[in-house]
Amino acid sequence: MIRNGTTIPLWNTGQGEGKKITPHILLWRSVIVRAIMDALDVDIHAWGKHRLQIVKNANAWFNPNDEAFCEVCEHSDFEPTFIQKTFHKLKEANTKKLFEHKNLNKFLTHYLCSFH
Repeated sequence: MIRNGTTIPLWNTGQGEGKKITPHILLWRSVIVRAIMDALDVDIHAWGKHRLQIVKNANAWFNPNDEAFCEVCEHSDFEPTFIQKTFHKLKEANTKKLFEHKNLNKFLTHYLCSFH
């Protein structure tokens, strides 16, 4: 299942498919987008060892056993396994090369924010 059924109702007004994506959910989905971009080494404003550490940490973060990862997924109204699978598909597809000279941030934001 894509959506997380345990999200606190205060943050999610509405029911079912017509459910509203709140600013709160959009904010947390943007955190996921940034983490994907960091893990794919896209648009990181750091160099050398710092850049490598950012990429390494971001890749390790996509783990359903990581409490922080699960918390971000919960706030973004996604199941952690859906985000983990999506990230691995993007990584295996060599997305960084496919989106060279294109706006990966815009694509990912539109994709992840299209789920209600």
